[in-house]
Amino acid sequence: MVAGAGVGIVIAVAGLLVSIRDWLGNSNVALVLVVVIVGAAILGGRLAGVLTAIAAAFAFDYFHTQPFYNLRISDREDIITAVLLLVVGVAVGELAVRRAASRREVQMHAQGASRLEEVAAVVAAGANLDEAWPVVRHALIDQLNLSDCRFEPYAPTSALTTIERNGQLSSHHLDWVPGGGFALPQEGVAVPVVHQGRALGRLVLVPQKGHGTTKPQRRVAVALADQLAVAAARTSPLHSLH
Repeated sequence: MVAGAGVGIVIAVAGLLVSIRDWLGNSNVALVLVVVIVGAAILGGRLAGVLTAIAAAFAFDYFHTQPFYNLRISDREDIITAVLLLVVGVAVGELAVRRAASRREVQMHAQGASRLEEVAAVVAAGANLDEAWPVVRHALIDQLNLSDCRFEPYAPTSALTTIERNGQLSSHHLDWVPGGGFALPQEGVAVPVVHQGRALGRLVLVPQKGHGTTKPQRRVAVALADQLAVAAARTSPLHSLH
């Protein structure tokens, strides 16, 4: 939507500037078009910036370079200007994408810290496994976009990919989700629940299809498993939870 709007606006602006192009000059026309490109790139990201820049280059060529109303350019400086319009669109679009990714990462860190604080408060209050589980489960589903998660006492009936303590996934066959990280295997992944070196069980995390996870998100899952381990150590006998 933003890309289409950017293309339409930049062509319209280029056309409107025809009446004052002799007074304004080609360099200033190009600067006006750059403003439109930058706005489209900031609002719509890489694709919007590139498409708007391409449209701006063609519109600048068509309306403001001799021969007018023709897609041929006879002046070397005008050719350079058209190319620079394309470069600006690509560069600003890329910067906008990186800025958005950085903002998402900051938000994920803040969200993860908030979830850990909630769980730590419950565990510190002396909660057992049954009392801590609803809070841990909600935090895991929210943090990793899961469709389900469960706790199994340590008698695994199937081998699953494991989230290691550093957030790495033990499998080498993973699908990358652009902008979201690696997708967890559809059968689920395991997070060991260990207290003072004693294996108490594992968390099984089942992802939503098409959602990726970042390493910081997976490290939060490990930290939540550690909190659950404290509550599980207070509980006997251990039992499965969904």
